Amino acid sequence: MNQENKRASQQDQWLGQIMKAEQTILDGQMLPIAQLLAIPADIRMKSPLLLRAECENGLLNGRLMETKQRLEAALRGFAAQADDSAMLTMMAMLGLLHVQVGDRHESRPFLSLLAQEWARNPESCSGFVPWALARAAAGGAEPASRFGEARSLLFAAAERFREEGRALWAGFVLLDALLFDCEARSNPEWPFWMNWLKRHTAEQPLAAAVARLLGSGTPDAGLCAGMPVRYAYLSRAVLLNRAEERLPDELADDIESGLYAASAAIGRLLAEGRADAAASALEVFDRQRRLLSTPELERLAGELRERLEAAASAAPAAVPAPASSPEAGADRGNAPRQTPIGRDEGGEPQGAAKWTIKLFDGIGFSAGNGPMAEPVWKRRKAGELFVYLLLQSGYKSNREQVVERVFGEGDAAKRSNQLYVTLHDLRSALKEIGMQDDVVYAKRGVVGIAENAVEAVDVETFVTLSRVGDQLWMDDREAASRLYDKALPLYGMLATELPHADWLERTRAQLLDRQTTMLKRLAAYYGEQGDEAREEQRVSDWIALRPNQEDAYEAMIRLCLRGGRRVEAVGWYRRLERICREELGTEPLMEVRRLLWS
Repeated sequence: MNQENKRASQQDQWLGQIMKAEQTILDGQMLPIAQLLAIPADIRMKSPLLLRAECENGLLNGRLMETKQRLEAALRGFAAQADDSAMLTMMAMLGLLHVQVGDRHESRPFLSLLAQEWARNPESCSGFVPWALARAAAGGAEPASRFGEARSLLFAAAERFREEGRALWAGFVLLDALLFDCEARSNPEWPFWMNWLKRHTAEQPLAAAVARLLGSGTPDAGLCAGMPVRYAYLSRAVLLNRAEERLPDELADDIESGLYAASAAIGRLLAEGRADAAASALEVFDRQRRLLSTPELERLAGELRERLEAAASAAPAAVPAPASSPEAGADRGNAPRQTPIGRDEGGEPQGAAKWTIKLFDGIGFSAGNGPMAEPVWKRRKAGELFVYLLLQSGYKSNREQVVERVFGEGDAAKRSNQLYVTLHDLRSALKEIGMQDDVVYAKRGVVGIAENAVEAVDVETFVTLSRVGDQLWMDDREAASRLYDKALPLYGMLATELPHADWLERTRAQLLDRQTTMLKRLAAYYGEQGDEAREEQRVSDWIALRPNQEDAYEAMIRLCLRGGRRVEAVGWYRRLERICREELGTEPLMEVRRLLWS
């Protein structure tokens, strides 16, 4: 009873803040995420309005899988309240999310209903409904034929948000229209929208920042950086033509951002003269565009194709080495071209020496076909700094973020000195294995590792294969499974030399979840193909990776029963029963037990 009284008292204490927060949302403003998350989750989850605000923030900043769960919970909450308009909004946001991750199959039921409601009674639909329909129109077969429809729906979404008095979301849908097609500024109504936004965003800092970005004919990096994560990345990629090859972690599942990151990788390969690799990457890029495209991505694809054709036509024919030369018997097609070490325009070192770096199951380096070398860190923080930088977009990070994440809290002057000393130790350790002194740089508030010194990082390759596989899974499981099979062997414990680095735990958990998802999908795929041996191998790998996941044992039990191997199935159940009892303090689910004794 005391616990119940305590819980009720706690909820009463938060009631005033919840009511104030809900009124802010009803007034059309975005609640600061810090203020929202300050409310305990168990209390926050009971308010569909607060859940909706959290979901809106998630759509702007990535975190799509977490946002999906919140959206589904909010949808159930509004359904319980019989709030049809709010339910349509949640369904539209779910549709937008599914489109962002390229999951057209999951979005079809939502989008079909939304299209019916928009045609029948648009007044009952929030701006999210035409927004979701617009983005869905740009996916699937022949998206270019529906670009005109998508443009009209995007401006219709802005108009609905304007009627609702939601200047912030009117601004973001107009920004989405501009990222969809930069020709949006030629729309006759664009000046009207800019004037309206200026009048209605003065008291909303984020909305005002969006209005400034939209109204700037030549936006700068500062305006783009002021946007939430998703729009900060896409604004730089589209409006400034500065797509970054490495995505922020929050955008790992965002297919549109992934396409721009892929285009940056193709551009780098072309700049390095690796036309064959660029051609292969462009094929993958074109396949991904089948899931989602925009006029801007179509133009970008055309530009990349022209650059590739120009590179192919400009490539000189190979001249055979004289028979007497030492190179006559060498593999001339794969021989690296050695050039002196110099500096690029940004001050970073450049040259032919490129390193393949391993972070899974121990840190190691190799150059070309040379042996794997392991660095010796004089200080553990040197290893932490190195791994941290390699996990960042472009292998670089803001100095303040480096200090905060790697060196933790404490006296600012002391931590700055620690960074200086650690940089010196890191350079020394890398020099001992053959890297140049200036591969690691610190300049203009940025600490980083020169991208052109790195050939590949196993973690980056693993995530890329997995991510592209995820995007192909719904439409081409065979192609997705091939990529998954390539990614699986790469996985291991990230940076085993750094077991106590707290900041690494989140990344390790994300990588573990990726490996688990691939194993589950591969088991399902091989089961569909009737390849029982491979199916069993993947389920076994899944159990070995996650010995506490009950659904892995359930999959194995089903597989054994399907093959008439009841004794083995019972053995797996007994193992699950022991793990549940000894490690989790529970019993296996009744559904699993019924498989054997129903």
